[in-house]
Amino acid sequence: MHHKISNICIVTKASHTAAAALGQELLEWFAARNVRGVICENSTPEWGYIREAVQCDLVLVLGGDGTLLSVARHLIGREIPLVGVNMGKVGFLAEIPSDAWEERLQAILDGEVEFRRRLALSCTVTRGDEIVFSGVAANDFVINRGALARVVSLDLSVNRNSMGEIRADGFIIASPSGSTGYAISAGGPLVHPDMDAYSVTPICAFLRSFYPMVLPGEHVFTAAVCTHDTELFLTQDGQEAVLLQTDDVVSITKAQGGLLYAEFDDNSYYNKLLKRGFIRENC
Repeated sequence: MHHKISNICIVTKASHTAAAALGQELLEWFAARNVRGVICENSTPEWGYIREAVQCDLVLVLGGDGTLLSVARHLIGREIPLVGVNMGKVGFLAEIPSDAWEERLQAILDGEVEFRRRLALSCTVTRGDEIVFSGVAANDFVINRGALARVVSLDLSVNRNSMGEIRADGFIIASPSGSTGYAISAGGPLVHPDMDAYSVTPICAFLRSFYPMVLPGEHVFTAAVCTHDTELFLTQDGQEAVLLQTDDVVSITKAQGGLLYAEFDDNSYYNKLLKRGFIRENC
């Protein structure tokens, strides 16, 4: 999928001087190419206004993967492509190096870069007959215990097919993009970003009673809270948390519309796996 870029929104990492300076430089660079632009700092009222009121053809994030995820959640289900200039440490999602942005951005303006639709996640928490939380995640939802080192009990099902009551420290439900994050550290699978699927990975399942699973995107994973004496949280992309209660029902499936990410031919998924050490040659 290709897009003609006439209007751009630049979102910079909060309180990051270098990102703010680069943002101003980019505004001038785009203006010289007849592309209108606005700039704002992430997590500010201004960004909240711009994402609702301003029509743009591309959102350019200046920061690390954390900033990109924060911005991405607000674009799920919208036909607005997203690309990141990496000013952080990892940069698995932020595709463009901060010292080589001009060539990449020119390629986008020239229509040489494809924007691929990626699966994102949608979640609801039901308490009795009331939905007490609904939200989306670009990377993952995590159900995990609080400060006390106690396993929690969850009654799991997929498409209303019972998986039984499982004891564990928690579960990671990850999109393909999120499979290279927390999920893989817990022993989850790598899921190619083109797949319409998501993974469910236990965190220290008691007696290894549950193995990682990859589910079709339209299937609904459900976890009912059975624990009475341990705090349990639902976290959204590792950035926002909801305190769960006994008998709460967490339901997760793919989000409608997903996300549009830039994909550069010379930075393929497999190359990134090798560069970031997810695949290592035998020495």
